[in-house]
Amino acid sequence: MQIRSESLLAQHAEKAMRLLQRVNSQSEAAESKPGSGNPFSNMLVGGVAQVNNMQLSADSQMEQLLTGGDVNQAEVFTSMQKADMSFRLLVQIRNKLMDAYQELNSIHV
Repeated sequence: MQIRSESLLAQHAEKAMRLLQRVNSQSEAAESKPGSGNPFSNMLVGGVAQVNNMQLSADSQMEQLLTGGDVNQAEVFTSMQKADMSFRLLVQIRNKLMDAYQELNSIHV
């Protein structure tokens, strides 16, 4: 069971990294066009990148703790909680944006 959950986690992590790379490449392409800087898009991409960095940092600290590295357990716990909270916040932001998008699409002009 442990091996299967790790492989599923690795698959989701790979999908998330591919999605982030695609978003970053699209963001870089949009930034290269003169006058097309979109601060909202940049803020969203930056937020997703921050959440990803927090997740990677927490995973790294957890790995160090499990392999016997010199890491404080309280710091690892705090790091995991911060990463979890930031991910939950990101999901809620996504949900609100999707609700707003659906509401805008339902408006008949």
